[in-house]
Amino acid sequence: MKLRTIPAAALLMSLVVAAACGTDGTGPSAAATTELVSVTPPGGATGVPTAGPMVMTFSHPMMPGMEQYLDLHQGDVSGPLIAITCTWSADRLTVTCVPFQPLHPNAPYTFHAGGGMMDADDHPADMGRHQTQTGGQWLMPGMMGGMHAGAPMSGMGAGWKAGNGSYGMTFTFTTG
Repeated sequence: MKLRTIPAAALLMSLVVAAACGTDGTGPSAAATTELVSVTPPGGATGVPTAGPMVMTFSHPMMPGMEQYLDLHQGDVSGPLIAITCTWSADRLTVTCVPFQPLHPNAPYTFHAGGGMMDADDHPADMGRHQTQTGGQWLMPGMMGGMHAGAPMSGMGAGWKAGNGSYGMTFTFTTG
């Protein structure tokens, strides 16, 4: 049986490549997948406070500016937009959104997260893995008559569209 030796330079190069592919949020992380792990209120929730908040937590830090792909609608996504403000935690894992004005009591609302949200390493966030725990539903192009806040979904832009062809996830809830 003949043993094969690996030149030291090749071994060193392999270690450098492996280190560069780490998942610590400071470099490329092809093996890591950022997931949406929780949403409050979850889809289908009732008795939600009229002051909010709506909170999403991810498994990996998110890229700055991703809050622009979050919105709140009265009724479903074809309904009017409700003004919200969203802020990230210091570690960029959690985004908290609150309405500018209290929501109407005993009314349906839909919190919408765009499918093109990216993590800090410029990888798309996976919103579907924990879909059953979060109560989320994919927003497909033909749903709600193809409308988003009274305009065609097709005009929403790249940050709203996911790799699966959806326009992200929706989480419908009713206030108390």
